[in-house]
Amino acid sequence: MTKPRRNLLKLLPCSACMILAFATAQAQEMTDNAVHWAYSSYFGTGWYQVSDDRDVFVLRMTPRWELREADFAEDGARTVGIEFRFPITVGLDRFILDDIPGALQPDNLASISVTPGIDITVPINERWALRPFASVGWGTLVNGSESAWTYWAGIKSKYTFQKGKLNWALVNSVAYVGYNSSNGPSEEFWPLMAGLEFDYPLGNDEARDENLFLTWHGMYTTFEDDLDATLGDGATRAITDQWEFGVSLRRAEKRIKIWFLSFDRLGLAYRFSSSGDLKGISFIFRSVFER
Repeated sequence: MTKPRRNLLKLLPCSACMILAFATAQAQEMTDNAVHWAYSSYFGTGWYQVSDDRDVFVLRMTPRWELREADFAEDGARTVGIEFRFPITVGLDRFILDDIPGALQPDNLASISVTPGIDITVPINERWALRPFASVGWGTLVNGSESAWTYWAGIKSKYTFQKGKLNWALVNSVAYVGYNSSNGPSEEFWPLMAGLEFDYPLGNDEARDENLFLTWHGMYTTFEDDLDATLGDGATRAITDQWEFGVSLRRAEKRIKIWFLSFDRLGLAYRFSSSGDLKGISFIFRSVFER
């Protein structure tokens, strides 16, 4: 654990990230969505395609305020960490890499939602930490009549190990995720995740403070109650699980800065379901435990 920071309230840099996640790509009614757009604030960063039927695009900005940093001292004293998050998620009708300014035009907006939340990090000992989390928020289609309340809560666990220069951790989580729509029934599911995360320094020990670290992870998530996807022909497909494998780079002591943005790490991950109905590429900006 790192030492607690002296300031009581710290404004963490806002991470603007393109999330091509489980959300609608068009401002249409709920029956036309692949996976309901209200889930877009919960799912991670990336591009997704459901059964070769539809691509979806979302842009999210997540300001974070760290009230207190978690710490476990040598004498056994622990400090519980508290962090507030304010994700702002915008669904896009289209996204073209060579026309990013055009993708951000007002007439390209499909949905928008705000889901403030809190993460609490509880160090159990030097190796083991728990992270309860919860969020609730509201969103709406820009050109449609539907709005929805989205909410989720759960707990993550991280147990760390070390072998030589390699640091690795076992990460698990259980969560409850749901939404209440103004135009239809409510839905919910339970994602249960287990994964491994690895961290290895690149460079010599003399430059340890400036070293880059190569991180990679693999994780499996099962969706209890299934995650229903509606295809373009009206058929419903149940997505029961998801695999994710990713790699990223981070700096030892400092964050990675690009223009006015600041990131804990930068990388890519590939996601897919066992059935092959879901696939996508996601962006990595934080560790699995801190997402």
